[in-house]
Amino acid sequence: PELMNFADEPEHIRRLYGLDAEYGPTKTYAAECLLARRLVERGVRFVELTCPGVGHDRWDQHSRLKEGHENNCRATDQPIAGLLADLKQRGMLDK
Repeated sequence: PELMNFADEPEHIRRLYGLDAEYGPTKTYAAECLLARRLVERGVRFVELTCPGVGHDRWDQHSRLKEGHENNCRATDQPIAGLLADLKQRGMLDK
């Protein structure tokens, strides 16, 4: 159960990932990214993240391409950047 409880994460980590974002899909993806880090810390070797719903098709848009990709980027950019920065500072990207 503690795996899913982010209350013990420092506030700066929560902000880094975007758990405090105004855009709901950003919060959703931030939680996925933080959970991914916590799983990897516990020895999980493969983690797949799914883009959050932003009101229409996720990455395979066939209409409203610009709007769709802008919304996807808005949802995923900060959490992914936070995950990579966090993994790097923890030495989890070394090898």
